[in-house]
Amino acid sequence: MVKTCCVYKCRNVFNADARSRGVSFFRFPKDKRKRRVWVKAVNRDKWEPGDHSWICSDHFLHGWHGEDPSDDNYGPTLFQYKVTRSEEDLIREKRRLDRESIKEKHDEEVLLKERETASLQFSLLAHGLYCRAEEASDDNDEDLCAITTDTTDDVNIHLTCDSDLIIGMQCEDDPLLLENRELRQEISRLREELGRHKWGVERIKDNDGMTKFYTGLPSFAIFLWLFNYLAPKCSRMTYWRGRGQTTASDRVRMSSSYLSPIDQFFAVLMRLKVGLFIQDIAERFQISSASFSMIFTTWISLLHAELKFLNPFPSKDIINRTMPQSFKVKYPSTRVIIDCTELFIQTSSSILNQSLTFSNYKHHTTVKYLVGISPSGVITFVSEGWPGKTSDRHLTENCGLISLLEPGDSVMADKGFTIADLLEKQQCFLNIPPFRGNANQFSTDDVYRTQEIAQLRIHVERSIGRVKNFHVLEGVVPLSIVPLINKIFQVCCWLTNLDLPLVDGKKPTSEDS
Repeated sequence: MVKTCCVYKCRNVFNADARSRGVSFFRFPKDKRKRRVWVKAVNRDKWEPGDHSWICSDHFLHGWHGEDPSDDNYGPTLFQYKVTRSEEDLIREKRRLDRESIKEKHDEEVLLKERETASLQFSLLAHGLYCRAEEASDDNDEDLCAITTDTTDDVNIHLTCDSDLIIGMQCEDDPLLLENRELRQEISRLREELGRHKWGVERIKDNDGMTKFYTGLPSFAIFLWLFNYLAPKCSRMTYWRGRGQTTASDRVRMSSSYLSPIDQFFAVLMRLKVGLFIQDIAERFQISSASFSMIFTTWISLLHAELKFLNPFPSKDIINRTMPQSFKVKYPSTRVIIDCTELFIQTSSSILNQSLTFSNYKHHTTVKYLVGISPSGVITFVSEGWPGKTSDRHLTENCGLISLLEPGDSVMADKGFTIADLLEKQQCFLNIPPFRGNANQFSTDDVYRTQEIAQLRIHVERSIGRVKNFHVLEGVVPLSIVPLINKIFQVCCWLTNLDLPLVDGKKPTSEDS
């Protein structure tokens, strides 16, 4: 059956024209409350939506609908047949609503004050019988028409009574009021104690040292900048709930979580930088382990997509403008400095997987990555993960790095990268320390050349060392997160680019001198 919009005077049909205009079609929700809102907004007499009733995205703000009842996009609001109110009418309506809100707030305050006064008067009268009256004069036989008493709370209460009944004299503090005051103080104390034990972004607020320790970012300002960049995306992301259970048919905003988005972001960075267990972080933020696993998987995917966009392979012009003086003098054509690194992973029960991932260099099952940095020390290339058995040459040939190079570029690497013939096909060059060959020892020129390359190539090892400071990569990575290990490693690499630069863009470092 062809999808058509059920709104009066709407002619949108699901076809090529609608797809070209970016029009989506949404079924009526199963949630009864939300369904009633939609039906009421459509406003068709004696009509109920069926299984094949649709509403197009033209009737929703920004073309999508949300799950929050207070959101403008909770139901359709844009209809052509309805009279559009002018901006002046909207401003007038806003002023009217503001006046009503102020009046309601004032009335509530007056009512609350009256209730408190009445409660205090009743308490004094009800408990006055338990108090002793002050000694009265024997001569005073006049009829008393009014007695004014001052309470301990400095409230004057006027009571009318007969001559033979005197109540409401000044008395001790009301036991109920004392108990109520003590309970309020205890609640306040417990809330403060709960705030001290519960973790949140307040732990690192305006503290660059704590921010660096828990997130790996150099300052709290950088933390806020990155979150503000991600905030528009995270507000609409669909949380991962497992294969086959995560819906992606409609562009629907995820229902609000117990944790705020910025606390979720902080918890994910803590998992990466400090390497805490899922159960530990879940208890710190007072959520379940399953909830944090869902949050972690979703945020890693978001960070991977957005940081990959922010960290493309730089052009030759950018490399030349940011190249340190030490490279300009000795190796001005250097485009990238490469090296491989390996992460330990839990041994699989499969014999085939064991044979593929076992590294003779590390004597353990590993996953292998090729990392490339610019001469200025910025990570510009991170390969996908390869089995630990893969050679450096095979990884470099198939990871896609060579296709990014341009004629005349040079690559700096260690001796293990025997890829000179592969680079020649791209009209590129390889700078590696010289081999001794059949000679008994290196020549003087070879020694100097080895030292020069080692002094410059050391920066790629320093960059990889920064990445290894994210302790989630420390030790043996369990098989449960191996499906995410590529995204985790690449996210950690790109996060280090937000840190202070490894190499001064102009002056040679002490290591280069």
